[in-house]
Amino acid sequence: MDDKGSKYYYSRLSDGEKEIYNSICEALLRFEHVLSIRDASSVDIQKIINAVLFDNPVFFYLNSRRVMIGKSPFGLKLMFSYEYSKAEAQSLWQTAQNNIDRFIQAHIKPNMKPLARQIEAHRWMQQNIVMAKPPYDGECFSLVGALVKGCCVCEGFAHAYKLLCDRMYIASIIVTGTGIKPDGTTEAHAWNITRIDGVTAHIDVTWDTIYGEGSYDYFNLSDDEIAVDHIFDRSVYPKCTENNLNYFKLNGLIAHDRDELCRIIANNRQKAVFSVKLEFECDASYLAGCGFPPGKLRYNTARNIVLFSR
Repeated sequence: MDDKGSKYYYSRLSDGEKEIYNSICEALLRFEHVLSIRDASSVDIQKIINAVLFDNPVFFYLNSRRVMIGKSPFGLKLMFSYEYSKAEAQSLWQTAQNNIDRFIQAHIKPNMKPLARQIEAHRWMQQNIVMAKPPYDGECFSLVGALVKGCCVCEGFAHAYKLLCDRMYIASIIVTGTGIKPDGTTEAHAWNITRIDGVTAHIDVTWDTIYGEGSYDYFNLSDDEIAVDHIFDRSVYPKCTENNLNYFKLNGLIAHDRDELCRIIANNRQKAVFSVKLEFECDASYLAGCGFPPGKLRYNTARNIVLFSR
């Protein structure tokens, strides 16, 4: 099994921490159950383990909740538990790779620009992965749920999206924080930051999938844009500023007043699905009188985006 994707969390470690990171990766690839680390008394070992797991979706088979950290006469001792045997993990990894291969063969053309590849990955995930419902099993949190079973939670989406980006030579990292749901309640959440054509931006495929196929509410957002309903430690992640790769800017789907909204509706009324970013205050009842064709309207109040679908 091989995973040669971007290693953002590794890049943030000190030289000594990187040595431990590499030792953990080598031990996990060999399915070792015990790893002794010398001279690690002043190291935040949990930070390094998290870096390994966020950088390397290939380690889906590690039971991260049962990594035991003990002391030895020479330093620390890490004890690993695995969700699958080595043969089972290799089989699941191969199935995930086969599904990615089919996606690439069907949707990624030679010389396709990075943004086009990103859009295809976003669309493919919306069409092929559904949000899991409780009670959750362990596979929902890894690429197994996303790329083998087609059913996962946000962490599975984030790992799968990073793996797709790795295969398409697009730099992507996993972000962890808190999501603020429409009813105001909060939950632990994971999404991604991607760098394309010099633009670093947030993308939350999970929430776009929940809102429905054709939703791009959380596609290439700045820190300020995603912060309306996502909480995260900005000091940990690359800065994401306002950009022109946002879906609504790319496609001229931003309305600054009612007249502009009506023009966008008229220009897109033949489509089965389209959405508009509103730069003025309104509500669901206001939208009903703006000339949308017969169909369904979904209004994202946090992002001020309306999605039409037939």
